[in-house]
Amino acid sequence: MKQLHLATSWGELRLAGGSRAGEASLVLLPQLRLALDAGRPARALVPLGDVVVSHGHMDHVLGLPAWASQRQLNGIPGGRVYVPPAIAGGVAELLATCARLEGGKPYDVEVIPVAPGEVRPLRRGFELRFFATSHWVETLGCCVEWVRHRLRPELAGLEPAELQRRHAAGEAIAEDVRTPLVAYLADTGPEVFAAQPWLADVEVLVVECTFLRPSELERARRFGHMHLDDLVERAAGLRNRHLVLTHLSRRHRLGPGTRLIRSALTPILTPELHLLNVEWE
Repeated sequence: MKQLHLATSWGELRLAGGSRAGEASLVLLPQLRLALDAGRPARALVPLGDVVVSHGHMDHVLGLPAWASQRQLNGIPGGRVYVPPAIAGGVAELLATCARLEGGKPYDVEVIPVAPGEVRPLRRGFELRFFATSHWVETLGCCVEWVRHRLRPELAGLEPAELQRRHAAGEAIAEDVRTPLVAYLADTGPEVFAAQPWLADVEVLVVECTFLRPSELERARRFGHMHLDDLVERAAGLRNRHLVLTHLSRRHRLGPGTRLIRSALTPILTPELHLLNVEWE
């Protein structure tokens, strides 16, 4: 797997994983104990207690049973899987079937259906916000928000005793400050940028770039994927600190595909460009 160390306003964010369309997509945020899709088994996935499954395609879900099994084998309690409502029953059935095959007790994993617009707590100071993307099946994108509590700016300079008096009287003296830290778009076409314009300002934007050749543009549209031309067209409007690309099609060899992406995007991008595509063995 690849390892990225990304500078953010929160601090250095570590991102690990790899992706290839049709084979596996796996994006890990170990500091937050969070996985964004689990397309294949991985030792680094096991300690992470929260997994977001964007949709039910096998290259995004096949690592789940191994994750649950290894957590049970290693005595790690708990585990949450966030899924689109349409596949919640199927994911629960998959995990139950694998547990029965192993002849042991059911996995200690909660399958949680979430709809676009829902917000779920992650760790202290972090929340998950879900949104729809534009793939050809129901697919969830996910944003990790860093949430801080601070004194309302207009109250700055007041004595502690006065702040305590106002708080005791029921006045809200603090406010939440939310920073969209990481957005994971999973599999999607370019329509998601119009539907979710705030994506242009997320600090770390993880988005697919499946197809590269002009002849593949129609195929990208038909199956709800991003084409390199879509990112070139929108590059000037991206104000992110980091752009992380995933999900390169097997129609493209990794080396030439990487060079083509970099030559097309690097001269016109404000965000720092990173590629998470790998050759899975």
